[in-house]
Amino acid sequence: MSNDPVVLKSNKYGLTLQLDATIPFEDLIRKVCEKFAASADFFGETSMVLETMGRELSGEEGLILIQAIELNSKIKVILLHENNEYKDTRMLDQIDRFYTDEIFENAKIVRGSVMKNDEINSDSSIIILGDVKSKATVRAKGNIIVIGTLEGTAHAGYPDNTGCYIVAGELNSKNIHIGTVTGEISVQKKWSLRVHRKEVEPLGITVWNRELLAEPLSSGLLRRIKN
Repeated sequence: MSNDPVVLKSNKYGLTLQLDATIPFEDLIRKVCEKFAASADFFGETSMVLETMGRELSGEEGLILIQAIELNSKIKVILLHENNEYKDTRMLDQIDRFYTDEIFENAKIVRGSVMKNDEINSDSSIIILGDVKSKATVRAKGNIIVIGTLEGTAHAGYPDNTGCYIVAGELNSKNIHIGTVTGEISVQKKWSLRVHRKEVEPLGITVWNRELLAEPLSSGLLRRIKN
């Protein structure tokens, strides 16, 4: 058995960290910083799902762990998988937990990015645990959630259900469709006038008055449109 307090192992979805449960958390984080700084060139620039084992982490400790990794490498942690639960590091804390659980239960989950020229279709909703790259297409009869950056084409409510929505951690696409509605996306006025809003906030896109309307998830958008 290894005496190393932080052991890195790859898995099919990302990276597993075996963490020592006995040493002080501050010492553990110091070891995490050292480990990822030494491995930065090996991992390169990438996004991944992080799984932790061996030590139960509080929500605050999980965020500190993620910050330690991202500050000492070029890794972008999109999900933390701990105690058999996915914790979206940018999004899930802003969505009702009940609603999130419901989506994860019924949706098609793509564990990774949708690459250029790929096409993903679903008869229900879709959750992308990564990015949707330029020239990729994601089409769902239900809702679409992209944990990372949405650059390609997304069509929720396919073909004609305008009651669905699209969520993206970051939106860099002009090819957005919800049911039969497409075109320019308007940002809700009260948010567009906020000078000090975060530079990057997860956005929810819905149909309002036959137009596409975007709001940060922190506005409570998903709670308002939940059926």
